[in-house]
Amino acid sequence: MAGSPDRHDGDGEGAPRWVKVSAAVAVVLIVVFVIVHLAGGGMAGHAP
Repeated sequence: MAGSPDRHDGDGEGAPRWVKVSAAVAVVLIVVFVIVHLAGGGMAGHAP
C-alpha cells in the first residue's frame, strides 16, 4: 500500500514462522473436528 512501511519476514518483528505454522495447523484441525462432529460422524462409539 502507498503509505505503509515495507515489512519483511525475519526482521525481528512478530512471531517466529514456526509459531504461525503451528497456529495455522491447530486452526485447521479444530475446523475439521467441528465439521466432522456437525456432520454426525464423530465419536459415534461413545454414545450410550
